[in-house]
Amino acid sequence: MDPFQARLSQRAMRNPYKHDEDALPVRIKTAVGAFTFVCFLFFVLTPSAPSGGEPGRALRQVALPPTPLAIMTFNLRFAGANDGYNSWDYRKQHVYDLVNRYHPVIMGTQEGLKDQLAELHANLAGNYERFGVEREPNGEFEQIFYDADVLERLDGDNYWLSDTPEVPHETAWGAPCVRMVTWCRFRLKATRQEFVFINTQFDHRSEESRIKSAALIWDRIQALDDSLPVFVVGDFNTYRHTSVYSYLTTEAGANLAEAWQTADHTIGDVSYTYHGWAGVADVVRAENHIDWILYRPRTLKVLSTEVITESRDGRYPSDHYPIQASLLLPNVDVLPAPRAH
Repeated sequence: MDPFQARLSQRAMRNPYKHDEDALPVRIKTAVGAFTFVCFLFFVLTPSAPSGGEPGRALRQVALPPTPLAIMTFNLRFAGANDGYNSWDYRKQHVYDLVNRYHPVIMGTQEGLKDQLAELHANLAGNYERFGVEREPNGEFEQIFYDADVLERLDGDNYWLSDTPEVPHETAWGAPCVRMVTWCRFRLKATRQEFVFINTQFDHRSEESRIKSAALIWDRIQALDDSLPVFVVGDFNTYRHTSVYSYLTTEAGANLAEAWQTADHTIGDVSYTYHGWAGVADVVRAENHIDWILYRPRTLKVLSTEVITESRDGRYPSDHYPIQASLLLPNVDVLPAPRAH
């Protein structure tokens, strides 16, 4: 949103001379007179507070500090898989507890099924709402959960990662699975800041699909206002040394930053996110940091990023570790709300 114009600065004119007023040069008298006239116009023309506010209170601009924002991406591992000891019924309470404890303002989930996501939603503390459709009938969702006490959803939609993005349920580019994006535009209720949140899962087999998916998402981002912060989260099913990561994070492509790489503080010793139920014992998968939180502009300050590696009795909440980033969203100047009597 366009910021309000900067408030008028008033500087008292100081006379550096000690002469009486009658001895002032004509040009100084003229300047003092002009300044007085401008001040008069400023106070006459400045609007008073809206109805219900403090009588005679001028509308003034307030520079607010950056707003803390907690973002999570979490591949849930779909329920109904033949996972035995790691089946959803055995681990779902851990998932509920983990999300409630970290309480992200916004979270992108991958692989969740309809009933699984409904269970998760019903067991979240606070006023969470969710958005997104299944990528194919009876299929997985790229669901977005958000704290509705903090965020207002202004817009949102889904598109499919193919040559015909608005046509649902189509496979493309050599991918054996249907792949899609769910996105929302949000406004923080307290500060009026806006941002776009994009959630996806790239194909796990087709490199062509991953490359073209990255290009399609970047094409959609470029259609947005340059000043609008954008977050892209998900399971990208590829490594940091690949062309997909390079395309998304360098000037040759989207030039997004990755929260794990830019954080002031990374929590824990584990950077990889896919462990296939083996957890921290899965040392051979050290390069498997395939779940990312990407963002623009690069000037956003990321305070911390954590790959959450907790387990209960040797069981993990998913075959992927969730990631949470805490960052500061730059603020805009706003008018104060009217004061009630």
